[in-house]
Amino acid sequence: MQTIEIETSQNVNIEYPVASIGDRVAAGAIDYLIMIGYLVAILLIFSFLLNVTSGSEYYYPTAYFIILFLPLFFYHFLCETFLNGQSFGKKIMKTRVVKLDGTQAGIGSYFLRWLISPIDIYFTYGSVGIITMLINGKGQRLGDLAAFTTVVKLKAEAKLEDTILKLTPEDYKVRFPQVNSLTDKDIAIVKEVLDLAIQAPDVMTYEKILSKTKSAIELKTGIDSNLRAGTFLNIVLKDYNFLNNE
Repeated sequence: MQTIEIETSQNVNIEYPVASIGDRVAAGAIDYLIMIGYLVAILLIFSFLLNVTSGSEYYYPTAYFIILFLPLFFYHFLCETFLNGQSFGKKIMKTRVVKLDGTQAGIGSYFLRWLISPIDIYFTYGSVGIITMLINGKGQRLGDLAAFTTVVKLKAEAKLEDTILKLTPEDYKVRFPQVNSLTDKDIAIVKEVLDLAIQAPDVMTYEKILSKTKSAIELKTGIDSNLRAGTFLNIVLKDYNFLNNE
């Protein structure tokens, strides 16, 4: 499965899978249903306005229709611009438009995708878009190729325990200030190693992993500790979080 890396505000790269064709077709189908519902609604509103204003000085049927129809015409462009790269269908399918390098797409990218969508989707019943995605291998239709974007499948919202963050009391005393020489990626590895305990691995193997991780951290920071590997790594994690979240 093709993936793309997105860098978080903590400078940690998270890998997201590129949305499958099935995800995109399903999101598109949901959007079509929403658009059809809106179209029915504006036809009813349009009919009501015609009845109310017929024969009066405010009888502007063409203007009414254009105003009501514009949100439908710009549906995907408006949604992606104001919903952070998602339409309502994408929200339900948990997908999002991003730049190919993983950064946030901008209004220009969303506009290009919308501008080329008739060729990809509407005039060709989606066939050009699907064929382009299959050939491209990065989940890009023609609009994505022009805008240097793709659509990724979002992961479930991260919980605190899934991040490198570890709560520390305000009066916490730092044991190893040298941990400031570590990076978020280093600490992410420490957190990942400590989390292995939840998976109940072979004790001997896990102790070796802890020991090797401790040695690597000591080498990088210059710390020399007699603490058990697990205890040492937990303190390193707490120290780092306290020092970097003051």
